[in-house]
Amino acid sequence: MKRFTGVLLASVMIVSLAACGAKTQEAPDGGAGGKVGETKAGANTGSAGKADSGETGSTTDYNGITLTFMNSKPEITGELEEIVKGWASNHNVVVEFYESSDPTGTLTQKYAAGDAPILAILDSTQINEMAEEKMLPLDGEEWVSQTDLGCYVNGKLYGMPLTVESQCLIVNKKAVEKVLGREFDKTKYTTTETLEALFAELREKGMENPMILLSESWSMCSHLFAQMMNFQDGTSKGAFAFVDDIKAGKDCFDNPLFQNQIKIFNLYAEYNINKADPLAAVYDLNCSYLVDGEAAFMSNGTWVWPDLAAMGADVNAFEIMSHPIDNDLTGRVQASATKFIAVDNTNATAEQQAAAKEFLNFLTMTDEGQKALTEKCGIVSAFKNNPYSPADPVNTSLAVDYMSKGKTVNIVPYGPPSDYRKTLESYVQKVVTGAGTARELADAINAYWQTHEPNGR
Repeated sequence: MKRFTGVLLASVMIVSLAACGAKTQEAPDGGAGGKVGETKAGANTGSAGKADSGETGSTTDYNGITLTFMNSKPEITGELEEIVKGWASNHNVVVEFYESSDPTGTLTQKYAAGDAPILAILDSTQINEMAEEKMLPLDGEEWVSQTDLGCYVNGKLYGMPLTVESQCLIVNKKAVEKVLGREFDKTKYTTTETLEALFAELREKGMENPMILLSESWSMCSHLFAQMMNFQDGTSKGAFAFVDDIKAGKDCFDNPLFQNQIKIFNLYAEYNINKADPLAAVYDLNCSYLVDGEAAFMSNGTWVWPDLAAMGADVNAFEIMSHPIDNDLTGRVQASATKFIAVDNTNATAEQQAAAKEFLNFLTMTDEGQKALTEKCGIVSAFKNNPYSPADPVNTSLAVDYMSKGKTVNIVPYGPPSDYRKTLESYVQKVVTGAGTARELADAINAYWQTHEPNGR
């Protein structure tokens, strides 16, 4: 994802999500990489040991040790550094940050160089593939009892869930209402047929291309393409069954959700504001189209609000809605823990591991940490004990319109291998641009699963 982005208690939100035992699910790769930051804390005047410091928990003095922190969610880097700086100043710790848009590649290089990050924000794909050899089990931590969404590998917990997010449509409902001249009710447009009728009406009344299809591979070829797996039956069982059917010789082309996915691609491509050159679309420009009402629908996710807010988006105009699904799961959105924090178990010293675990407990078990993570970073917490919610309309819509009503799906622990997107992305892009066919994409999927195994089982 390029950048980041409720009024309900976190305990209400979590009820609607499936548990993540022995678990893994591919989450989207992060955005722009390469920026390095450092947060330094001055020496603590207290002696080593622990003392009560109210909201921040203990005041362990870690004697100036350094924690390296790899972030694959760069849209929260500034806010996260601010949170860590406050914690580190009470514990005599130096924290060095860097971002990565390729967490698998960065971790591979860092481990090979003996310079692995002590803390890392990761997709479950990296945890699933590296945890048992490289990462510290976290099963005994205090926060474990407060969430069902941690990332497990063979029964051991290696990833603390950082946020609950949804891949969905972002809607400027005021822009829709201005063109239509009536109130917009998204629950009436949950299938490809009904959404196509809406797009056609908007075009007829003056909004020529109401859809914004992002050009980024993480969006088009991972998030949007994932709807085929998310809605087989809305569970990991359905996703695994799809793979098993392909391995047994069934043709992906005949799968109803594959055909539904092709309809989605064709519909979005036809009404895409970037239809003249879909792969050349610019992310920031796309956000401005949505904020200004030149288009009204964007295939993105709940992390997008800060980008829209920075452009002066009206908080009363935005909400999320489901992609069009033509089965009995229509009207639902995907929602799950999408990023996790892991702790190194190869290069980290015992003291560094202790400090890293104490920081995770600060985020999850103290009022100060819970509030900071939710309100400063604008995320939906994965923890039942967190009473705070983001104030932005996008995450509020996820919580109120879908999670509280049980209108979500979550296919954890299913997850595709790390090369899934890279292998298939060109076929997806060719379908969208008209340079390739659904038959070619289906053949590529059939071939892929003959030589690969899904993560999560």
